[in-house]
Amino acid sequence: MTVTPLTNEQLVQLMAQEPDLLLLDVRTPQEYWGLGHIPGARLLPMHEIPEQMLTLSPEQKTVVICEHGVRSANASHYLAHNGFSALWNLTAGMAEWNGPRVFTSEEADSAPQ
Repeated sequence: MTVTPLTNEQLVQLMAQEPDLLLLDVRTPQEYWGLGHIPGARLLPMHEIPEQMLTLSPEQKTVVICEHGVRSANASHYLAHNGFSALWNLTAGMAEWNGPRVFTSEEADSAPQ
């Protein structure tokens, strides 16, 4: 199985073309919430992937994201080695992401005050 490198511009296009695309953010919770994340991205810290892999679908088109592209490269290759077939690695990571970024969850935003 191969992992396709993906630029930020290509991710924007892919998100528009693939409504069921999984954005898998493998950073720490502190990075995910503190530095912001792409709206709709699922947080699954890299160290939790082996134990949580069964919660993912190997057939689902998945973009793996981290801060600079290194952890996501490692995580996406690990997933590919374990039978995941449609994987992309966001090579520049969130450090260079210039698209939408949120710092809260929709659940927190909609909770009664």
